[in-house]
Amino acid sequence: MQPFTVLTSPAVPLPIAKIDTGMILPGRYMRRHRRPGYDYAEAFLHDIRFDAQERPRPDCALNDPAYRAAQILLTGIDFGCGSSREGAAYAVLDYGLRALVGPSFADIFYGNCLQNGILPVVLEEAVVQALWAAVQQRPGAEITIDLPEQVVVDLNGNRHAFDINPLRKDRLLRGLDDIDATLGHRDEIARFEARRRGGFPWLPMTSQA
Repeated sequence: MQPFTVLTSPAVPLPIAKIDTGMILPGRYMRRHRRPGYDYAEAFLHDIRFDAQERPRPDCALNDPAYRAAQILLTGIDFGCGSSREGAAYAVLDYGLRALVGPSFADIFYGNCLQNGILPVVLEEAVVQALWAAVQQRPGAEITIDLPEQVVVDLNGNRHAFDINPLRKDRLLRGLDDIDATLGHRDEIARFEARRRGGFPWLPMTSQA
């Protein structure tokens, strides 16, 4: 996955509480076989972005051209709650977002984001509300998320610290998911398997592919 270090980008406000994974990725899109050029970008928050006639909702900031280049979404409380569908994180990534900033995130969704190179940042609700107001007043204005320093720098240069698990931080900085981390121990795994086969020859062989 793509490493995450420092991101400076416009931020788009979405001050709606408890947006669940079924809203992030509507179920009717889940049969879509995700591949380059045919992903979940269209599906991302589709029913918030569009009405029943597929017309863009004018009151949704995601449809405002001023926020079109945004790679940061300012969310409401409990973003990503509901079912644990991993496709919701894919939809966030396919839409072009690299970071989410909000008062809280559902635990499984939070982990799925980290596994896909998306940084979810938890800040106090009052800070997030101030960020909403600031970017609504200045659409297209940029904020910075500095992962090495673990701070969000707002439009006025104020720095807001956030917490992240050190292991997850290291993997984001290096662009590693769990599979990449496991493959980093390929030689040790091969030596273990060789010892296992020698000591327990009656056990089935594992694939060497």
